[in-house]
Amino acid sequence: MTATSRFLAAVSLFVTACTPACTPPAAEAPGGQDGAGKAPAKNDPSSAASPSSGASAAPASALTEAPGVDLSGLSDAQKSAFFDVINLEPSACGKPHSLARSLADDPSCRDSLVLAQFVADRLAEGATATAIKKELAFLRKALTPREIDIEDRPVWGNPRAPVAVVVFADFQCPHCRAEAPVLRRAVDKFGGRAKLVFKYFPLRMHPQGKNAAIAAEAARAQGKFWEMHDLLFENQEDLSDERIMGFARQLGLDMKQFERDFRSEKAKARVAEDRAEGEKLEIPGTPTVYVNGREYNELLFGGTVEGWIDEALKR
Repeated sequence: MTATSRFLAAVSLFVTACTPACTPPAAEAPGGQDGAGKAPAKNDPSSAASPSSGASAAPASALTEAPGVDLSGLSDAQKSAFFDVINLEPSACGKPHSLARSLADDPSCRDSLVLAQFVADRLAEGATATAIKKELAFLRKALTPREIDIEDRPVWGNPRAPVAVVVFADFQCPHCRAEAPVLRRAVDKFGGRAKLVFKYFPLRMHPQGKNAAIAAEAARAQGKFWEMHDLLFENQEDLSDERIMGFARQLGLDMKQFERDFRSEKAKARVAEDRAEGEKLEIPGTPTVYVNGREYNELLFGGTVEGWIDEALKR
């Protein structure tokens, strides 16, 4: 199976923070719906149709230039479909004009250039206008920066780094465990220009996830958050209180202080605050990752966290 085939198979299930993800049942999902925030599948069943399939006609005043967009891979028919789409789709920066007009008149809107290039690339791959429009709706929302409280949260890397990679995670989620070292390696590659910030989002479907998060917060009080973070993920099949106390002893923590902090309202409140913020953001599952407030997904910037960090550094 090629890398492209693997990606298409994965995205048809979820595109949340990092495919795949632990997705809560409908009763628990923010907004009361399972899988909110999914991207549309790229392998749209109508992709065998003509490039303009599903597109409306562009207005008579349509622009026929796209400054900064590489159209060299498109046929004449695909170029026509490209201009149909960007003349009808709205700006990526919330302005009351089209994507095409944004390219012409608002060069400061980098996201419009990103989305226009995405349209061209998808058309070159054989996607239909209908499929692309669905993806654009998802991407406009993902690229809209969200305010996320990272004050006094666990940080890996340079606390003053200009790029903040924020992960909402559950210690009993196997996908969070798999993604944890990936995120740290990505941050480390940028030599102090990026940092990783951890936010607790224990899912109710994981009965020991909440206590594990509280334990991590209690370990943070003694400067051992990341060490406890690693032990919790490595042993996520059994995160009973007894095992957690064993981890604390293994890390050489002051056990009296740890037990006091583990039972404290302060640690519980911090976990609850992060969980409430994730619900407000309507995150679809764990892990969900934001790069400078934009929701990471595999449709843009090479589909990697490194690509998203590199893009953030260009802004």
